[in-house]
Amino acid sequence: MASIQKRSGSYRARIKRVGQPTLSQTFNTRIEALEWAKETQAKLRLGLFEPPQVPSLKNFKEAALCYRDNHTIYKKIARSETYRLQILIERWGQLPIEQINKSAVLTLRDDLLRLGRAGATVNHYFNTISKLFQMLNDEWELNIPNPIKSIKRMPPSPGRTKRVYEQVERELIASCEKLGFGLLRSIIEFAIATGMRRGEMMGLHWGDIDLVNRRAYLHITKNGEPRKVPLSQRAMAVLETVQAMGTNAVFPMSMNVLRNQFEKSRAHAEAAWLSAGDNPFKGLRFHDLRHEALSRLSDAGLNVIELSHISGHKTVAMLSRYTHPSHEAILKKIDN
Repeated sequence: MASIQKRSGSYRARIKRVGQPTLSQTFNTRIEALEWAKETQAKLRLGLFEPPQVPSLKNFKEAALCYRDNHTIYKKIARSETYRLQILIERWGQLPIEQINKSAVLTLRDDLLRLGRAGATVNHYFNTISKLFQMLNDEWELNIPNPIKSIKRMPPSPGRTKRVYEQVERELIASCEKLGFGLLRSIIEFAIATGMRRGEMMGLHWGDIDLVNRRAYLHITKNGEPRKVPLSQRAMAVLETVQAMGTNAVFPMSMNVLRNQFEKSRAHAEAAWLSAGDNPFKGLRFHDLRHEALSRLSDAGLNVIELSHISGHKTVAMLSRYTHPSHEAILKKIDN
């Protein structure tokens, strides 16, 4: 019997067989998964199916590469999970897969914490390892214990409370101008005006923009659900600026260039900051712009339902980690 499971933006087709190993394959779309399932079931009925050969996994590296090529590449988090797999290969590459036990994972956890990695980062490594062993057991019938099952996940780290106040925003934009990063300036302004994630903005095409009704359609989001983001007058002004470029992409810039230019602008602004107190550009991340956008919308009086409609958060708990109302805004509401 075939089943289709949605997993982090990808689709896994599974065919269970009585007394035989389960067959499975991961695809980018549900249609591809259904087609594979139908074709494979037809071959099984006609006796034409040739079972895949179980790889000879001599060490952890071979298992990790097998998982990467059959599962990771279909995920939205392919880039970050591939990076984690590479770190794990450097650590355990030549070890027999059976030696990756609870003790080895706990040592990995302690080493990551000593390096200053957050609890959430450690949990991402745990999830990658667990999925890898799940593949070995479910798909390749290797019957190897999953070392993550008896290990508790790390508690979530406190959410970031960094604000990008108007003066900080002006200085950051000034740095973009001085460095000749005009498109980056537009991206930063649009991020603060909309609260979109970096990947959501960089994936926008003009066909996703409804200029008449002032909204942007996000077809691919982190939680897998599309949403419509209202466009403020400031966001519309940014779009008017970049529309003159005449490109299909709203913001024609690669992610690598975006990262490099933002870091250069941040470093320039940090060096130029002369005010007393903590330097607001130290440790500033692009994702902090999303926090700032939602915090400003909260200061403007939007309620939780309205904020979640814009941000795409499904729970109030997660939304609260992103929204940090200013003290002045709270006082104003109390006084009113």
